[in-house]
Amino acid sequence: MTTKHRINALAVALAAFAMACADPASPNSAVIQTAGPLATVTDQIAGYPTGMTAGEVRLCKSVPTGDPAGVTFTFQVTVTSVLPAPGAISNNQVQIIGVPGSSVCTDVHLSTKNGSGLDKVVIVESAPAANWALTGINTVRIDDGPGYTPPVPGDVVVENVGTRTSEVYINNDMGRIITFINDFTPPATGCTYTKGWYRNNGSSTVIAVDGRTIAQAQAIFNATPGQPGAVTFGGNNTLLNLYQQFLAALNNLGGDANEDLGPAAVDAAIDAVQAGTGGTGFAITTTLTQTQMSALIETLSDFNEGTFAGWPHCDD
Repeated sequence: MTTKHRINALAVALAAFAMACADPASPNSAVIQTAGPLATVTDQIAGYPTGMTAGEVRLCKSVPTGDPAGVTFTFQVTVTSVLPAPGAISNNQVQIIGVPGSSVCTDVHLSTKNGSGLDKVVIVESAPAANWALTGINTVRIDDGPGYTPPVPGDVVVENVGTRTSEVYINNDMGRIITFINDFTPPATGCTYTKGWYRNNGSSTVIAVDGRTIAQAQAIFNATPGQPGAVTFGGNNTLLNLYQQFLAALNNLGGDANEDLGPAAVDAAIDAVQAGTGGTGFAITTTLTQTQMSALIETLSDFNEGTFAGWPHCDD
C-alpha cells in the first residue's frame, strides 16, 4: 500500500516535540484513540530522526517553556511478543528528567522481529508530581517506506490520557515515537488573615464552609471560652481554638472548593480536622486527642499568620 501524506495541524505541532523529522502522513482507520484532550497519532513516510533506527520505540517527555526544571517523570514499559508466538519479553521502569521547552527522549525497546513478527509495547506514566498534569500523548508511527503494510494489528495505536497509557506495536520494519506531554499549574497563592481578624474586622467577609452557614461561622469566630454564645464545644477550649483556625484557613483559601490548593502541610491539616471533628450548626465535636489538636493548631495558625511561602499575611 502507498502511504499517503496526512496533515493534521495539531498532530504536526506535537510531532515536532517528539523530534519527528519526516513529513506527516494521512489518518488510518486502524488507529484507536481514547480519553484524552490531546491524544494524537501522526504517520510518516520512511525517515528516522538522528540516532534512531528501524525497530526502535522512543519515549519522550515534553515540558512547556516556563515550567519548573529538574522534575523526574517515571514510566513503566512492558514489552510482550505478539507474533509469531505470544510471551513476555521485559518489564522495566524508565525515568526522564523534564527540560522546559524541550523534548527529552530515550529508546526503550529495539525489536528484532521481522516479516509478520510483532512486539507490543505498553508505556504507563506514573502519577506525576503535585501540580503536574498529563495534558496529552502523541505517537509518531514511522513505517519502512512506501509499499510497506504492517502485519495486523501492527498499525494500531491506543492512547489514553486518563490512564496515562500508550500502546503500540513494533518490528524492525517500523519505528514508534511516543511523547507524553506534562504541564505544570502553579499552586494557588494569596494572603491570609488570622482568626482574630475574621472575628474583629472581617466578619462581613466570612463565607459558608464545612457545612456551616455564614451566620454559624461568624458565631463560632466570635465565641470565647468565657462567652461562647450559642456555640458548644464540650468545654474543650483547645477544640474551639482548633475549629476557629480551621475556619480561618478555609476562608483564606477561598472556600471548600479550594481546600486542597494550599501548602501541602496545610492541606493535610485541613483533611485531619475534617476527619476528626463533627457536629452541626453551632455545635462542635471531636474525636481528636489534645496532642493531635495542638499539632493541627500550630500548622493552621502558622498558615493564617502568613508564615508559609507564597501565602503572606494580608495588609489589614
